[in-house]
Amino acid sequence: MITRLRHCGSSATIRMVAFAKWLITRCTRAHVGSGASAVGASCGLRRHSRLALVAAAVFGFGIFAALAASPDRSPLRDRYFLVVWSYEGPAKLPHESHTFITVYDGNDLALGRVKPDTISWLPEDGDVRLLGSCQGRNFSLAQTLVIACQSGKRIKSLGPFEISADLYGRVLARIQYLESGNVKYSCSNLGRSAMNCVQAAGDLTDTRFRPGPVWGFVAGRAIVRHLKPFLEKGGRVNKEVARMILVRPCR
Repeated sequence: MITRLRHCGSSATIRMVAFAKWLITRCTRAHVGSGASAVGASCGLRRHSRLALVAAAVFGFGIFAALAASPDRSPLRDRYFLVVWSYEGPAKLPHESHTFITVYDGNDLALGRVKPDTISWLPEDGDVRLLGSCQGRNFSLAQTLVIACQSGKRIKSLGPFEISADLYGRVLARIQYLESGNVKYSCSNLGRSAMNCVQAAGDLTDTRFRPGPVWGFVAGRAIVRHLKPFLEKGGRVNKEVARMILVRPCR
């Protein structure tokens, strides 16, 4: 809603400011005389100052409206945010569940851009098997939500939490590692070069992440607990950022 309002206000005020500039220019150049144009006659010397004042007022109102319609997001610069997501099937079984995370650069958010970097580690074909390992794929947030919505999963999110620059960098490094082709997907998390979704999204710190046999919503909460030392502001949810980035995933 904030983005739509900002864009709507910008479009209207741009037209208003353009009209004001045109009116000021025409009134300044217009002359009264037998050969005056219709616009020149309407901007005669006696009415010139009054029209110029009206134009200036329109111009000033346009600038004010533009500033009022565009919220000041500059405090988000040089800050970083995390959302932990999970979905589950009706039976809450491991192979029907998934846990993933997104991070956001405050410099993008300050400009009104929502560009999530995502760790969503699944088999390449999206079909989770309990045993064995297979080629993995790191899905985007949009792709993951499509999978969840098309299969009727329940989706929950925790956050957004403000995080340290260090944790943000670790997430980007994990994404690069997952997309390198050097790690496989394993639901049971067996083998040195294999990970399940919970391990891929949660084991990001120097402290060993040992969540146990968890999946879905429980795994999401386990990740938040593990990453708590990296959460700013006591781990409080940032409501301003939430209004920007959280949407109804299944419409």
